[in-house]
Amino acid sequence: MPTIKVSVIGESVSPTRMIVKGKKTEYVVDKDESSPLEYILAAFAGCINIVGFMVAKDMNLDIEKIIVEISGKLNTDKLMGKNVEDRAGYKEIKVKVKVQGNVEEGKLKEWIAKVEERCPIGDNIMHETPVCVEVEKA
Repeated sequence: MPTIKVSVIGESVSPTRMIVKGKKTEYVVDKDESSPLEYILAAFAGCINIVGFMVAKDMNLDIEKIIVEISGKLNTDKLMGKNVEDRAGYKEIKVKVKVQGNVEEGKLKEWIAKVEERCPIGDNIMHETPVCVEVEKA
C-alpha cells in the first residue's frame, strides 16, 4: 500500500478548548474534559485494538475481545513553564493488553509482537518521528 496523508484541522474555541476536524469525525479537545494527554493514550489503545484484530485474522486466532489498559507518567513542570531539564512528554507509558478468546499463551506472545510491529501509533510513540512546525499570521 502506498504512503497516505492523514490530516486534521483544529480551531480554538477558548484557551483550553479546541474543535479538531478529521476526515469524518470532529473531536473536542478540552483540558478540563478530555485532556490531549489522554487522547494520545486513547489513540494508542484504539490502534492496538484495530491492529490486534487484523493480526488475529492474519494468524487465524480466535480473539473475541481486546481490553487495553494504558497509563503514562510525566512531569508537568515543563508544561507549566518551569525551567527544568525534564522533557515535556511522557517519561513512561505502560500498556497491559488482555485478550478474551481461545488462544494459546505462546500464540499470544507472537500475536502481540506483530501488533507492536504494525501499530502506527505505537511506532510514533516508541520512535523519533521528524516533526516540522511552522507558524504564520492568519
